[in-house]
Amino acid sequence: MEFLYFLESIRNGFLNVFFIICTSFGEELVLISLFAVIYWCINKKLAYRIAFSYFLSGVAVQGLKIHFRIERPWVLDPEFKPVDQVMDTATGYSFPSGHTQSSTSLYSSIAFHFKKRAVYIGAFVLIAAVMLSRMYLGCHTPKDVLVGFAVTIVISAAVSFAFDNFNSTLLTDILVSLLIFVLSAALFGYSYYLVNTGATTDVLAMDGFKAAGAGAGFAVGWFIEKRYIRFDPKNSHLWVQILKVVTGLAGALVIKSGLKLILGNTMISNTVRYFFVILWIAVAFPLIIKKLFRER
Repeated sequence: MEFLYFLESIRNGFLNVFFIICTSFGEELVLISLFAVIYWCINKKLAYRIAFSYFLSGVAVQGLKIHFRIERPWVLDPEFKPVDQVMDTATGYSFPSGHTQSSTSLYSSIAFHFKKRAVYIGAFVLIAAVMLSRMYLGCHTPKDVLVGFAVTIVISAAVSFAFDNFNSTLLTDILVSLLIFVLSAALFGYSYYLVNTGATTDVLAMDGFKAAGAGAGFAVGWFIEKRYIRFDPKNSHLWVQILKVVTGLAGALVIKSGLKLILGNTMISNTVRYFFVILWIAVAFPLIIKKLFRER
């Protein structure tokens, strides 16, 4: 907490805005939008590298969160005050950092894919900026961000090693899909058990249910697209690429918001909601791209 109090002591209007911008590079909306652009328009293999790192590390980090159940800094020390503008994004437990996990999975995967010094430097500057921003804004302790980074970078490196050194077969694809689905289901089951035994609340565990639904959706969606759809993300017309991104993200937003209105904001509904959002991104919209947005 001493380091957080030091950062609190140097807060000012300019730094607040600067670090709020930095922390946005680890937000769900930014990550999903960047992933969608890469997946639907640029490089499907890179997008899958990112996705495997993101969903596997997401399940791992959310599993650690729900297991250790360490409260936010301002709960641990009521005298400490975070920056008010980011309170809405600081959901669930504190350890490890979800924003660190998200940013590390995205930017390190890009760096591991290109293997260029400049890309490595840029990626890790962004990751470091997100990590520092989470502490400056008062949302996480150094332990939270360091463990979030360590867990995710190991998973990201392992995913990249697998992509670079192994060829997939039908059997390996089935096994990988089942593994991610089972891990996601395990996170759902453990979170559900802890809520129902009173060890935690549905509000504090909600991010775990979202991660479980998203992970399961990716496990199913990746296998279906890879084996049966095989869409081509490239298109020589810029306006087509822009239309793809706008249409696809609008569809994801409609599903995410629409299902929330229909199903409510419960543990089960959020699991289902994120499952179908990822299925839209991974399967349904790529099928639309293949049918409607292919080169003429």
